[in-house]
Amino acid sequence: MLKLNKNMAAYLNKARTNIKSAQILMGNGLPMSSAHPAYYSAFLLLKYVLAHFGSINYTQQEALSSSKDSHTAISSRALPIVASKDPDASNDYFEKYNKLKMIRKKADYKPVEMKDYLLQENLKDAEAFLSGIESNFNL
Repeated sequence: MLKLNKNMAAYLNKARTNIKSAQILMGNGLPMSSAHPAYYSAFLLLKYVLAHFGSINYTQQEALSSSKDSHTAISSRALPIVASKDPDASNDYFEKYNKLKMIRKKADYKPVEMKDYLLQENLKDAEAFLSGIESNFNL
C-alpha cells in the first residue's frame, strides 16, 4: 500500500492519491471510473519528474503546454528522463503511459463499455508505472 507523505511535493502526493482513488473505485465495483485517476497518477508523476529531475519547473511546464496539448508536451519531455533511469525497461514506460492515456480517453469519451479485466490490468499498469519511478528515483 502506498503511503502519503505531507512533506513531498504536491504533484507526487497527487499522483499517489490518484492511484489510491483508482484502487478504491476498482474495489467498489466502479472499474470504468478507475481509468481516469489511474492515468492522471502517471501524468502528474511525469510533471513531478520533469520539475525535479528534468530542470523544467512547474511554471515553465505551464508555459510549454499553453499553446498545445499539455499532456503531450509534458510526456514527450519527461518519459525520456524516466527511461534513462531504467534502460532495461525504458520501452515499458512509454507503452504503459500511452496505454493508460488511451484507456482513459476511451473510458471518458467513448460511448462504450470496457471489460473489467482490461480496467484491472490498466490499474496494475498504473501501479507498476508509479512503483518503477518511485524505485528508480528513490522517492
